[in-house]
Amino acid sequence: MSVQIRPFVEADRPACQAIAASAALTSYGAHMPPESFGPHEPLEPADQRAVAIVDGEIVGFIELVGAHVSNVFVGPAAQGKGVGGLMMAWAEAQTEGPLTLSVFTVNPNARRFYERLGFVVEGTKTIAFAGGEHEVWRMRKDRAGPV
Repeated sequence: MSVQIRPFVEADRPACQAIAASAALTSYGAHMPPESFGPHEPLEPADQRAVAIVDGEIVGFIELVGAHVSNVFVGPAAQGKGVGGLMMAWAEAQTEGPLTLSVFTVNPNARRFYERLGFVVEGTKTIAFAGGEHEVWRMRKDRAGPV
């Protein structure tokens, strides 16, 4: 499977919204109100956003706020095929120094994925999301600065 990572353009928004909804529902969404994950929910603000393309179709996207990965979503049909890892490699190429992210504690599969990429849990935190309070693991990957 050949995956292309390219910068987000506005025309990608509907596909990204649909992927966010379906990916969230199949991972952590079962622990939150289902109405929080409609295909028309707005994307969160981001400094940078990129999409993953397979055979001309968007199958995932990633968002960065500074050196913090705010969201990574891969459509259920493309999960487990290396798309998430390629998007994370893109994020590392866009940033310097430590890279951080948060993962809902009800999503241990995501935590294991990030640990395989070299992230470590720094602690837990409670955040407001989808009309409730939810616990997340705060994760970090220390990287050398520019050479």
